Amino acid sequence: MAKHLIGSTLWSLAIRDTVEALEAVAGLGFQAVQFTFMSDSDLEPKHFARVRRTLERTGLAAAAGMVGFDGEDYSSIAAIGRTGGLVDPATFPERLQRCRRWGKAMAELGIRHVTTHAGFLPEPGQPHYAAVCARLAQAVDALHEAGLTVGLETGQEPARVLVQVMEDLGRDFLSVNFDPANFILYGSDDPLAAARALAPAVSMMHAKDAAPSGRPGEVWGEDVPLGTGNVDFAAVIRALEQGGFRGAIIVEREAGNNRLGDIAAAKTLLEDLLAKG
Repeated sequence: MAKHLIGSTLWSLAIRDTVEALEAVAGLGFQAVQFTFMSDSDLEPKHFARVRRTLERTGLAAAAGMVGFDGEDYSSIAAIGRTGGLVDPATFPERLQRCRRWGKAMAELGIRHVTTHAGFLPEPGQPHYAAVCARLAQAVDALHEAGLTVGLETGQEPARVLVQVMEDLGRDFLSVNFDPANFILYGSDDPLAAARALAPAVSMMHAKDAAPSGRPGEVWGEDVPLGTGNVDFAAVIRALEQGGFRGAIIVEREAGNNRLGDIAAAKTLLEDLLAKG
């Protein structure tokens, strides 16, 4: 396997203060972080300066930023289908504004790549497909205008749908943040098949594991510690590398009561896996 920069998402540590979370990522020995603002107050000048100083002091490489949105409801698959990402015209103006504000602020921190959830992308040919693509284009263009490239998170739709959306948008700055566990959590696709389909477009990977539910697509699967779920990480990474992937692999853990321990163990697992090749 190729050598990949290994990092952690900032939000996975479940530490609400951005600076404290950055210090914890560095304390776990990571070289890199996927950054986000834990609060809009981070954009205020005194807090922003504090965040900048912490990034510089810890030496963490910002492999990417992440733009998330207020009002996203992850209580069920149906709820996030209604409220997630950029597909709802009612919430789109506010979320487009966040893309502009956060994109500019992240660029000022030296971040050059960001990821986001587009939301549940419709099948090509559905009546609202063109409108959703148009909104998505506005959002990624706003981020690009701030000097950023953009990765779309995977998993809420089958890989073939995301492939078509990417082709129809036709933005050379647009890529894929590959999250194999999401395909299991949402019951939308097989992670290895999705890796093969999306590999040429993948710029970054989330290292997250999951176990399926008994009702895929209706009830959430379970977010589990890395190496204990149904993702075959060795096979997925090989498939991505065969498509040209050389980007960062970023640990994400969004459940459990031992976040720091799970994230530290995931780091060790990935380092061992990549060393074996």
